Amino acid sequence: MGYSNTSKGRGVKGSKYWIQTVVEEEELRRALESELGEALEWLSPLAGNENTYDEYELRDGYVCERLGLFWADAERFFAFWPKRQPQWDALALGGEGTVLYLFEAKAHVTELESKCAATNVYSKELIIKSMNEVKEKYFARGDFEAWLNKYYQLGNRLTFLRKLGEKPFGKISAVKLVLLNFVNDNTYIPTPKEEWEGHYKSVLAEMTGGESPPEDVIIINYDVGNLK
Repeated sequence: MGYSNTSKGRGVKGSKYWIQTVVEEEELRRALESELGEALEWLSPLAGNENTYDEYELRDGYVCERLGLFWADAERFFAFWPKRQPQWDALALGGEGTVLYLFEAKAHVTELESKCAATNVYSKELIIKSMNEVKEKYFARGDFEAWLNKYYQLGNRLTFLRKLGEKPFGKISAVKLVLLNFVNDNTYIPTPKEEWEGHYKSVLAEMTGGESPPEDVIIINYDVGNLK
């Protein structure tokens, strides 16, 4: 049951390079963990024996095993989404294995822009249904058009966060979404902290009706301007 990212290997620039670098290098990793308030057990992206730095969907057998979720239960648990799920830039466990951290990494503000590209009718209907349920239940003041056709990737990440957080599963009792933004990225397009902050306020206001991060959403602006 392997569903890891088909774009394997070491990143050379942008968010892929930096998330791999931060997870791999102890000093950088500890700085990130300090922002989160605890040391983490990282599930991905890891070099592995063949330097693949795999990224995973949550339904992957390896991930389900680490979460204490049996495959038969996983199929039912993830029924709110089509078979093909989002692949996470990084996954980690905290709280002695009871807290799941989902990481979405970005190196420039334009990377937040995306539209739902599902072409299968059933899949698209299920995506819209689940996303709209979460939007209406938790973010009623938000604009669903922004979820679906402007910031779709963030919309589906928020959907997974809320759906997973509605009840314990496997060993997991809590879920956190970390929006990890690399500030002053000298491998791609340098983006200052102020631009990240302003952009997220605008995006969140449109999607959720408020400028502050929702509960269980953590925004970290990680400065890599002096790193190589």
